[in-house]
Amino acid sequence: MNDYDYQAGGSLTNNAPSYVCRQADETLYNALGAGEFCYVLNSRQMGKSSLLVRVIHRLRQEGYIYISR
Repeated sequence: MNDYDYQAGGSLTNNAPSYVCRQADETLYNALGAGEFCYVLNSRQMGKSSLLVRVIHRLRQEGYIYISR
């Protein structure tokens, strides 16, 4: 039996097995790590929030501090 729970809507967790890594993951991670200001633009339900969750997690692991307003 599979223990996977389907999620409809909202951000996926950092370790969600259904998240599909894209080039945007590396691009955003590298740009933020270099101190660049970044916008993430895309249409609805395309993974913007989940992308941010994963990138923030990676940056925090390296000692960066994330501040949300």
